[in-house]
Amino acid sequence: MAGRVIFLNGTSSAGKTTLARAIQDESATPYVYWGIDTLFTLVPPNWGGGRDGPLSRDGFWYDRGADTVVIRYGRVGRRMLRSACVAAAAFARGGDDLVIDEMLLAPELMADWQSALAGLDVLMVRVTCPLEVAERREVGRRNPRGLARGHFRTVHEHGVAYDLTIDTAAGTPAELAREVTRAAHHPRIGGGP
Repeated sequence: MAGRVIFLNGTSSAGKTTLARAIQDESATPYVYWGIDTLFTLVPPNWGGGRDGPLSRDGFWYDRGADTVVIRYGRVGRRMLRSACVAAAAFARGGDDLVIDEMLLAPELMADWQSALAGLDVLMVRVTCPLEVAERREVGRRNPRGLARGHFRTVHEHGVAYDLTIDTAAGTPAELAREVTRAAHHPRIGGGP
């Protein structure tokens, strides 16, 4: 039997990782964690945003504006993003419950997740907080400043309905995690992304 999937999507510093870890702590069943940062730790530095060299244009790079940073991807990065979706979904297909910590870099990437998660029991969670809160959280993190603002509007423009919206500024991680896990254990119409 396939596992349940909790799909958390929100901008950088919205509180997704904290919420995902709290879900792991609060749930009576073990949830395997998969995050976009999981993929980024696997990408060779020359192909990632860290070194910003010529290979990163095929992989991932930071597109810096006056007060925004947007993560962009090239041909190799796109392939890696698709592979990450399939790899994450394999946990649920193997019977493990899965919590996905995602920041969709572009709306069209939701189609890759839909394909990878097709037929699974997926709770779609919009993770949000006021932009000022995300920007405050961004200070002191290793991510570049402006990343929360850079993806704030586009991260939810994919056209797929959410089952639940969580404002991480509206409760403690434990309280919010209990709300999400309660919702994940109730049957939903459609049962997928």
